Amino acid sequence: MRAVVKGISNDIFDVETYCPESVDNFSLSLRIRIGTDECTQGADDFELFICTPKWLEETVWEARWGRGLLIVREYNFLDINEVINNYVNCCRGDSWEAIVIQLGKIFLWEFDDYQA
Repeated sequence: MRAVVKGISNDIFDVETYCPESVDNFSLSLRIRIGTDECTQGADDFELFICTPKWLEETVWEARWGRGLLIVREYNFLDINEVINNYVNCCRGDSWEAIVIQLGKIFLWEFDDYQA
């Protein structure tokens, strides 16, 4: 079983046409819908915060962990999309749970810390 990206979106703008005011000084959050190659409909949501070093330097004052964070030199959705898809496509396992462990090393899963 292999993970595949089913969609990438943002609640505020269309990721296909969006361009920040400054391509080398921006931040944004993406929702990435990821499922398996065996299931054509189902997917879970994962979050990824993307920013540039310049944005970090001007905005973040305290120490910060990096999970769920992608740092890029400038905004280029095609490059960001490729980086995301390349990682996701490498996540394989015998079960969805095994794949989620791999995805969770990079992305924030909608069910992180969920207590049944």
